[in-house]
Amino acid sequence: MNMSGKRWIAAALAATALSGGLAARADQYSGEKTLGIRAGYNTYNNRPLAGAQFSYRFNRLLKLSPAVEYVFRNDGRDALMIDLNMDFVFPLAQGRCDIYPLAGINFSSWNFHKLDAIQASPESHLSSTNDVSTRVSRFGLNAGAGFGVNISGSLRLSATATYTFIKEFHGANITAGIHYRF
Repeated sequence: MNMSGKRWIAAALAATALSGGLAARADQYSGEKTLGIRAGYNTYNNRPLAGAQFSYRFNRLLKLSPAVEYVFRNDGRDALMIDLNMDFVFPLAQGRCDIYPLAGINFSSWNFHKLDAIQASPESHLSSTNDVSTRVSRFGLNAGAGFGVNISGSLRLSATATYTFIKEFHGANITAGIHYRF
């Protein structure tokens, strides 16, 4: 990674940390947490993804949302992605739903698989397949937006679209999730 890329990641980390530290007065949202599952689509790999997300709300306007997702294999490629996003929440309908732009950092570990078939002998009917894979891991930046609605006091639904700016693996993730609020 060149020095310019390292500066962008350092700036994103600093902005995320500072925005979390600028928590305003305590309110009814302070300390709210959610834990949920998400499913969606990854445009780099053109395959579904699935994962889990946790969120912690600092106040009415700021929420930290780490997530872990797996992108299913297509054309010999699959990935594990870890996100740390800061959501800037705009409550609607007296707090029952909200929209939020988000920004954060991403760690992606992409696997590239090649299958080598080895035949033992024609009459033995035995064969083995060796999975030879290469892993490439990189850091990147996320930008996107989301929408959430509180179905009940403990159930929340969400939809999120995020674009990841990362060398060679950039693309969008579109997800929907169901979360337990506590």
